[in-house]
Amino acid sequence: MTRLLKTSRNRQQNEAETPRRPGKKERTRQEIYRAAMKLFAESDYEKVTIEDICAEAGIAKATFFLHFAGKSALIGVFNEEITRSLTERLAGYEGSAEEELLLLVSVLREAWETNAPVMHKMLREFLDQPALVSKAAAVNESVLALVARIVARGQKRGEFSSDYPPEVAALALVAAWSAFTAWWLQNPDMDRADINRALLALQFNGLKNKG
Repeated sequence: MTRLLKTSRNRQQNEAETPRRPGKKERTRQEIYRAAMKLFAESDYEKVTIEDICAEAGIAKATFFLHFAGKSALIGVFNEEITRSLTERLAGYEGSAEEELLLLVSVLREAWETNAPVMHKMLREFLDQPALVSKAAAVNESVLALVARIVARGQKRGEFSSDYPPEVAALALVAAWSAFTAWWLQNPDMDRADINRALLALQFNGLKNKG
């Protein structure tokens, strides 16, 4: 019985860490996202309408709103694309959990900076919406899941303290990164790399197992 339970847990963990092939709904979301990002790259974010995106993606307007509340909601797929790629890169990774988190933040920051003109406007529109807390949880869902898995591995290896659930640690880390991103929106000329490193040092010093 114990062996069966262990096998079941291992299978669930492997399924959680192995990227699944997207279904029809997910493929449609990705097609909408890619059509939108193509148009944003060719024109100004504010000038691209939802009708433009629907025409580029070859879908009805109702289909767009079935998947997204508005243009700024596409930020969730942006995060999903990054975490999907990172999950594949981290499969079988032998470095420390701290190194995994550093890589994740580095890739996120690079992706945001590469798409800075679009992301600034998308994020500003997103932050201006009501019910931001629930929306923020939704768009960060993929990042939270990946961070929680990394923290759990760090706790299992004795790198991180086990005094808190991995999901709580993930919430704290992602909330800090989100706050940093909002700060970046207001201070686009500041040295983001130095401040990001300082923020990470503060977070990791709180996470590390001092025993």
